[in-house]
Amino acid sequence: MKKLLLISLCAVALMVANSANAQSDNTFPKNEFSVSYGAASNSQWIDFYSDVISTALGVTTKDKFSFGPISAEYFRRLSPVIAVGAVGVITSEKRDLLYKDEKYADYTSSYYTLMPAVKFNWLRKEKVGLYSKLAAGVTFTSNNIKDADKTVSSDKDKDLMFNFQASMIGVEVGTTLRGFAEIGVGEQGLILLGLRYRF
Repeated sequence: MKKLLLISLCAVALMVANSANAQSDNTFPKNEFSVSYGAASNSQWIDFYSDVISTALGVTTKDKFSFGPISAEYFRRLSPVIAVGAVGVITSEKRDLLYKDEKYADYTSSYYTLMPAVKFNWLRKEKVGLYSKLAAGVTFTSNNIKDADKTVSSDKDKDLMFNFQASMIGVEVGTTLRGFAEIGVGEQGLILLGLRYRF
C-alpha cells in the first residue's frame, strides 16, 4: 500500500512539473512580426558575378544606389519549439554601365522574394532566445537596361527563380520588442540585424 501511495505521489509530482513547464512555455507570445536588414544575399551575389563577367568583357559599372536585402517576416508558434510562417525580401540596385569610361546605359535590378519558413526555438528564456530558421520559395526578378541614347528602346527581362534562407543561429534579446541577429546563408544575407515584435 505504501509503495502504491509513493508511486502515485511521484506520478502526480511529474504531472504537476510537466504542467508547470507547459504553462511557462504557454506564457510566451504565439505570434511574432519582424523586420531586418542584411548583407551578402543570394541576389547580391548574382549581381556581383554578373559584374565580374561584364568587367572581363570590358564593361564596368558605377553604383548609383542600392538597398536590401530588406526583410519582413511573420511566424506563428505551433509548439514551444516549432513556429511556421513566411518571409518576404526586397533587394534592388541601380548602376551606370560604362564602356571605356563612357556611360552607355542605366541598369536596374530588382528582386522580390516570398518564402514559407519554419523556425526552431532552441532556447526560450523570458529575455533571451536562440533559434534556427529555414525558408524556401521563389524570387521574382526584374532587370532593366535603359540605353543612354533615348532613341534606343530599353531592354527588360523578368523571370522567376528558386531561393532560400538557412539561418544556422539566431540570437534575440528583449521582452515584447526584441532585437535580433542571425548568421546564415540565403536571400536574407550572410548576416542580418532586426527588430521583432511578439504578441
